[in-house]
Amino acid sequence: MGRMIVVFGSLLVSAIFTLYSFWLPIKGKSTIEIINRLPLLIAPASYVYIFWFFLFIVLFLWAINYSKNRKSETFISPIQTILFFLIMLFQVVSIYLWNHEVLFYSSISIALQLLLLFALYLTFPMDGENLKKRIPIAIYFGWITFIFIINVCYLLLYHEWQGFGLSNALWVVIILTFATLVALHLRYHHYDIAYPLVFVWCFIGIAISNGFDELLVTTSSLFLSGVLIVGILFMKKNPARN
Repeated sequence: MGRMIVVFGSLLVSAIFTLYSFWLPIKGKSTIEIINRLPLLIAPASYVYIFWFFLFIVLFLWAINYSKNRKSETFISPIQTILFFLIMLFQVVSIYLWNHEVLFYSSISIALQLLLLFALYLTFPMDGENLKKRIPIAIYFGWITFIFIINVCYLLLYHEWQGFGLSNALWVVIILTFATLVALHLRYHHYDIAYPLVFVWCFIGIAISNGFDELLVTTSSLFLSGVLIVGILFMKKNPARN
C-alpha cells in the first residue's frame, strides 16, 4: 500500500504542476509562451502539447491497474517505486527551472529525468504482462525524449550557437533523423511500438508548425514520420521470443 501512495501522490503533484505551468502563467508567462518566444524550428505546433493530458491519463490508469493487483508477482517493485518518484520529482524541478528561465539547469534536470526513465523502462521484461505494463512508461519515455530535444535546441539558440556553419534547418533534419534511428532501435530490439508512435505525433506537429516557410524541415518531418510508421508495422523482432 505504501508504494502506491508514493506513486499516486507524486503523480498527482506532477500532473497538477505540469498542466498548470504549461498553459497558465507563472510569473506572467507559461511554459508554451517561453518555448514560442524564439524561432525554434524543431518546436511543434502548440496543439502537440495537449499530449500532456493524454500522458497523465495513461499514467493514472497504469497506477490504478497496479493498485488492483497488489498480490500479483508483477506488482510494482521497491526500485520501480523509487525510480518513479524521482522521475516525478525531476519533472516538477525541470519545469520550475524552465519557467524561471534557468535554462541550463532545466536541461540538466530533464537529462536526469530521461536517464531515470530509461532505467525504469529497462526494469520491465519484454514478455507477457510486463510488456503491457511497460507501455505507459514507453510513452512517457518517448515524450520526455522529445521535450529534452526541444530544451537543448532552445538553449543552444538562446546562446546564439552557430552550428559549425550549418543552417538551422539542416540541424533540425539531422536531429530528427537521429531521433528516428533511436526510435527504430527500440522498436526492433525492445519490441516497442509506443515509443516511436510518440515521435510520429511530434514530427507531424513540427511539419504543421513550419508549413511552407521551412520546406526542408516540413518534408523531412513528414518523411521520417512515414519511416517510423513503416517500422512500427513491419519490424517484428522480439528478443524475448528468440
